[in-house]
Amino acid sequence: MIENQHDEGRREGVFHLATPTELEKELPFHLIGAGCDFYQYPIDRPFGYPVYQWIQTISGTGILEVTGHSIPVPPNSGMLLYPGIPHIYYAQNPPWYVHWITVNGYHIENMLHYIGLKESDVFSISDPLIIASHIRKALQILSGSTELTGLDGSVMTYQFLIDLFKYVKNNSKDSHNFNEKRINQVFAYIGENLGRQITNDDLADVAGVTPQYFCEIFKEVTRQRPTEYLNQRRIDRAKELMLKFPIRKISDISAEVGFESSSYFSTVFKSLEGLSPNKYRALL
Repeated sequence: MIENQHDEGRREGVFHLATPTELEKELPFHLIGAGCDFYQYPIDRPFGYPVYQWIQTISGTGILEVTGHSIPVPPNSGMLLYPGIPHIYYAQNPPWYVHWITVNGYHIENMLHYIGLKESDVFSISDPLIIASHIRKALQILSGSTELTGLDGSVMTYQFLIDLFKYVKNNSKDSHNFNEKRINQVFAYIGENLGRQITNDDLADVAGVTPQYFCEIFKEVTRQRPTEYLNQRRIDRAKELMLKFPIRKISDISAEVGFESSSYFSTVFKSLEGLSPNKYRALL
């Protein structure tokens, strides 16, 4: 059951809850509820909540306890809660004011996984006003209650999810270490597969994230784009082969390290080393 939190405590803020019709439940996304400028008191849900929730701090700081972790929810951040996951949240020092939105639909989980938000957690927001504007829009849609409410709410939910992808970032303490572990797996994969074509999609699959999110965390950890790193690894390997096999054809070496053409290999080699492969070999 979706509870009305205003029944339990201090009544500050505006909110609206809706019960989707059978027709609306057929939509891939549907809007359940929204609240703005909400005074948030302690919530303890040992069995979780039945739908997806986003709760965004407006002022004060909250604490989310989930999956054995206690995570602060300061201003310019929000927490995403998956259905059925036990959790507790409360103000670090009251008052704690939030905006919140609840959504559901058969495509929500796939969408969240696609954009890299795979579990209940706290996220920092680079542009909180944009996310807040969606919540206010959701409240407006739910309060209007017209025959198009369900469809408008579905469209708004999709737009909200897209902007979560654009403007939120994992804020937990273990996030950077976890990303480093992902990228280390990618490093190992590249080392084992230098001789074949490797795409960003391949590397994202190894890391277990979407291609878009993979590029972001790769650059965060290495300060390079994936193609820059891959080219550097291939050129380094080519230099080793040139030293080991001084009469071997440059074209054969370029193919062995994964370049589709020797001309492109030469272009990349010169851009990284400052001279052509043949001139480099002449110096050995």
